[in-house]
Amino acid sequence: MKNSLQISLLVIGLIFAINAVFGGFIQIYAGHLGDKYGFKKIIITFASAYVVTLMSLFLSSIFLAIPLVFVILFILNQAIGNLIMPSLSALLSLSSDVPLAGFSYMRVASNLGWAFGPALAGYVASTLGYPFIYLTAALSAIIPFPLYFYLKEKKSEARETEKFSFKKVSRELYLFGIGVTFLFIVVSQFSVTLSIYANNFIGLDTTSIGLIYFVNGIAVAAFQLPIYRVVRKIGLWNGMILGSIFYIIGYFSMALDHSLWQFMASMLIVTMGENAVTPTGSAMTSKIANGKSLGAHMGVYNFFMSLGRGMGPSYGTFLLSYLYTPFDIWGLAVVPAAVGIFIFISRQSSEKKQQSAISVI
Repeated sequence: MKNSLQISLLVIGLIFAINAVFGGFIQIYAGHLGDKYGFKKIIITFASAYVVTLMSLFLSSIFLAIPLVFVILFILNQAIGNLIMPSLSALLSLSSDVPLAGFSYMRVASNLGWAFGPALAGYVASTLGYPFIYLTAALSAIIPFPLYFYLKEKKSEARETEKFSFKKVSRELYLFGIGVTFLFIVVSQFSVTLSIYANNFIGLDTTSIGLIYFVNGIAVAAFQLPIYRVVRKIGLWNGMILGSIFYIIGYFSMALDHSLWQFMASMLIVTMGENAVTPTGSAMTSKIANGKSLGAHMGVYNFFMSLGRGMGPSYGTFLLSYLYTPFDIWGLAVVPAAVGIFIFISRQSSEKKQQSAISVI
C-alpha cells in the first residue's frame, strides 16, 4: 500500500485497525449463524464470497487503481475471510476428541500455506506486479473447495433458533478475552510493523521479507506438534503464558537484528509463541463454552483477537512514526503482552481457587 498507492504509514495502520475491529464484530454474528444454520453451510458460503472479493481486488488494481476503492475492497475481503473462522473453529472443536490436538493439527496444515504464501507473493510482486498477488490468492482459495463438501456437519448441544444474545456467552470468556486483546496487540506486530521496519529501517527488500515469513510457516509445521505436547502437559493457562513470553523475547530481539538471518532467528522465536498461543486459545474457548453455543463463543473469542489485531498495526505504526531507536520501538511494542500475562496468571489463580472450593464442598 505504501509503495504502490502512496498511502502513509499511519493511514495503513488505521486501515488495518478498522478492518480488524469490523471483522471482529461481524465474527460474533457469524458464529451465531453457524450455530443456527450449520457450520458447513456457513463455511462454503463465505469461502465463495472470499474468492469473489479477491478477484475484485485483482481487477480493481489493474483497471481502477484508486486508493479509496482498493481500501474498501481490502476491508471487505478481510471481513469476509474472518466470517469463515468461527464456524471452522467450532466444527474442528466438535470433530476432535481433544480440541487442543485438533487445533494444533490445523495449525500445521494452514501454516504450510503461510510458509509458501509470502515467499510466493514476494516473487509474484517482484516479477508480475502487486495486483497479481490477489489473482494468485484467488486461485489458491479455489483449490480446497472440493474438500469443503466432504466435511461432516456437527452440532452443538442445541441448534440455535433465537436471536444472538451476549448473555449466552460465559462471563469467563470475556475476562479471558481481555488478556487475549492485549496479547494480540503484540501478535499483530507480525504483519504491518515487522514488514515496514525491516524494509524502511533496515533496508531489506520484498523478497527477503517474504523469506522471513517463510520461516514462520515452516517453523509452525516443524514445531507445532512438539509444542502441543508441551502445552498438553503443562496446561492451557501455562500454555498461554509460555507463548506470551516467547512473543516478548522474539519481538524484542528484533531491536538487535540487522540482517536477514538475524530476522529469521527472531521469527523462529516468535513462531514458538504462535505455536503455543494460537491452538491453546481456541482450545480454551472450547473448554469455556462446554458444548453450548460453541459458534457464538468462537465468534466472541475471535472478536477479542481481532480487536487486538486491529489495535496492533496502529500501535506499531505510531511507534515507527515517532520513535527512532530500535530498542524504543520494540521495547514498547511488547509491553501489552506483559499485561496479557498478568491477566492470564490472575485468571489461572481464580480458576484454581474455584476448583479448590468445589473440591472442599
